[in-house]
Amino acid sequence: MNFETFGHQAGRDFNPDNAVSSAPTLRDTRMGDEGMNAEEQLQSAYAFASSGRNYLQISESENVLGGVFVQEGQCVAWGFNRGDLRRPVALRLEVDGVCVFERTTSPEAHMPIHVTGYRLAAHRQMVLRVDDESATAGTFAAQTFWTDAETREELTHFIVGIGTSAREGRLRHLVWHDIPNVTRRLESSDEPPARWRASVYTRYIANRLELKSKLSGGQSVANWIVSEVFEDWYKRHVFCLTDEIHALLSEPVMNRRVMKHEISLTLFAFWRRHYPHIDIFTEEGLRLVQYKFATAPFIADKNNVKLVSDGLRRSLSAPADVFRNRELPWSWYWLFLLEDQGLGNRLRDEDFIRRTSFKEVALDVTQPDRLSFTPNVWRAYWGAGGTPDFTRFDLALISILADAPCPDVAIAESGADAWRERLYHDVYARVPELSALSAMGRIEAPSEALRDAVPRRDLVIIGHANDTGVGRNLSMFAEALSSFQPLVFNADDGSCVNPDAGYNPTIGARARVVLLCVNADRAPEMIARFAGICEDAHIIGFYLWESDRPPANHTLGALAVDEIWTPSNYVAEAYRKITPVPVTVVDKGLHPPLAPVSFLDRFRTDPSEFIFLTAAEFGSSIVRKNPLDVVKAFQRAFEDSDLNVRLLIKIREVNPGHWSNIDSYWEEIEERIAGDDRITLVEGNLTAEEYWTLMWSVDAMVSLHRSEGFGYFIADAMFAGKAVVVSDYSGSQDFCDADNAFLVPVQQTPAPPEYLASRGYIGQWGIPDVEAAARALYQAAADADLRATRASAGQSRVSRKYDFVQWSDAISARIRHRIHDASRTAHAPSEATAASEWAASGS
Repeated sequence: MNFETFGHQAGRDFNPDNAVSSAPTLRDTRMGDEGMNAEEQLQSAYAFASSGRNYLQISESENVLGGVFVQEGQCVAWGFNRGDLRRPVALRLEVDGVCVFERTTSPEAHMPIHVTGYRLAAHRQMVLRVDDESATAGTFAAQTFWTDAETREELTHFIVGIGTSAREGRLRHLVWHDIPNVTRRLESSDEPPARWRASVYTRYIANRLELKSKLSGGQSVANWIVSEVFEDWYKRHVFCLTDEIHALLSEPVMNRRVMKHEISLTLFAFWRRHYPHIDIFTEEGLRLVQYKFATAPFIADKNNVKLVSDGLRRSLSAPADVFRNRELPWSWYWLFLLEDQGLGNRLRDEDFIRRTSFKEVALDVTQPDRLSFTPNVWRAYWGAGGTPDFTRFDLALISILADAPCPDVAIAESGADAWRERLYHDVYARVPELSALSAMGRIEAPSEALRDAVPRRDLVIIGHANDTGVGRNLSMFAEALSSFQPLVFNADDGSCVNPDAGYNPTIGARARVVLLCVNADRAPEMIARFAGICEDAHIIGFYLWESDRPPANHTLGALAVDEIWTPSNYVAEAYRKITPVPVTVVDKGLHPPLAPVSFLDRFRTDPSEFIFLTAAEFGSSIVRKNPLDVVKAFQRAFEDSDLNVRLLIKIREVNPGHWSNIDSYWEEIEERIAGDDRITLVEGNLTAEEYWTLMWSVDAMVSLHRSEGFGYFIADAMFAGKAVVVSDYSGSQDFCDADNAFLVPVQQTPAPPEYLASRGYIGQWGIPDVEAAARALYQAAADADLRATRASAGQSRVSRKYDFVQWSDAISARIRHRIHDASRTAHAPSEATAASEWAASGS
């Protein structure tokens, strides 16, 4: 309806000269069908007039019935004799004691309803007289809200969109707000609590991020977290604000007798770091530092919003002094914000503050985790006032829904009950949180329905989406468990690798089972980054390590999961030394090799030559992979031999500056191979086709490793039917024995921590016997029958033990069992409650 068409202007005074003395009847509106007889048309008019949309109505009289309703801005009067609908009645409409309309109805001419010509106006008292009866309406105190059509259109889109954002906010709150299970996992420790002590997880993060200084007290911890963690995007995404850390950071830095306002350790550290030039000990200076802190980027991340204390909220939400006496005052936060945005000139714009406060209050009540600094009076203003039937917020919504600046006119036209019904169906039933601002009363959304609406996934897999061995683990599990439609996340950047229509990154999700395909030292970091996902989940860590005892920085990761899976017995025994968590050997699944691609074979130069292949990588510790001993054994084995042999060293990237190049290990290799034309480096990344073509091109594979958690390269070579010369130690012992491989004995010796990027004791590894390795290499090259026998046995062993289809079935059964247990545990509280209620009833 367009009120401008009728020249309506809320608050306009009535001019008697504007009254229409011979107004047309509403017969022109076709209330009665042309096919009706006179009696039916009269009954239809009576039903229409008394349908409950009246602005005022005579309802207590036994003789007459009459009323006034509003249509298209104009007052319409009607009246009937209760005993005889055909009998005329006298209608008289008075406004502020002035008669603006007087007429006697003509029921026989079907004219019982009349447009008075009076347009509803504000601050006027209206009296309707029907014969000798009268009805009086209270003063019409109309309020205008959104006088500009563009503003109403903007707010229409806002109200339409707030339903989706409210639902997302509600679900995000349920997923992320409370994560006590995760924080308990990350704070697991037998150490006695101490006020100044950095928490277990804080120390873990400090070590993980290579903190050089000592965490020696509450202030130093706060300084480090503010300066080194929260200011770095990556670091703050893997830093979970556990309860212990939160309690420490929230401690006051000064005695309350010294400071009027509380200054926490975090706020103090933030001030010292960024804004020491601001006088924090003045009223305005403190609020400015608080504002800078509350708007810092890290505050919006994850659960870090908890760092904003209640005292800080109250301080920034208080009305700024210059606006304190206004009906809708700006708070200190908004004063600073608008000035930062260059909108300080809008601070005295009444329409701007009304629109801003309307939106902000609506967002506050619909977003449980929203960091808001709106003055309390804003919510009080919109949640009160208005009329006895509607709050200001109700009236503002009616103005939007009716597309009219004056909601009271819309209410007068359709009736308060009709608008209550519409507000309920169009707004409050869809966004129950907004009902907190309505005169209709709060509409509570069923808590069970909210919990049931939380996005849940049976399985989430987290790992490194790259071309390394740990990346291959992730791909292996994602393929094997594809029937569960798992979400897969990249541990390196936190992104979802395979998002689908059911995953909304704004909300997140809760998982029933989480599989971590990362090393144990990265596990707490991943649990923190994906805390919402991991909160109620059964967490499985698929861990590897390459010495017989994991380092100390693996301990928290070994304790924070519900169970550990390993690919070999060697790794399982290592983790059983540092954790009581159940450890299970689950092997791996291997696909048959790809067929060779002849045009990709650039590795064989002479059909008659016998080619050995070894592989190494700096990222996995070049010393552990031990290509130097392979070079030594090769040169010793064929020093005086006439056999036509070659050695290929596959390496991803030569990096002498890498941490694992201890004591110029790689430089010694380069010196040894510099004058030996039989030894060639194969450097760079290979595609899957190139990788398998290389494997098919060689005759035997050599791995004189000092330790392997599993040994992908060895297993692949055996799967391809190649003879292997391998250290008789660690993970490869699960599938390499004297019948299917050329074993090289090792001497166990303590593993230097620096060789595996560790800072503490890491147990032992094996040093292969180079002389024995040389003999094995010569035997593999010289004895074709023995080589073929062992290669065939190795191929049979690996293809049977690590068959991908059988392994996938076994792994899927384990996951299915874990999902079933997790689902049953999740429903246990409600089942227990039901059982107790049943018992109490005596049934």
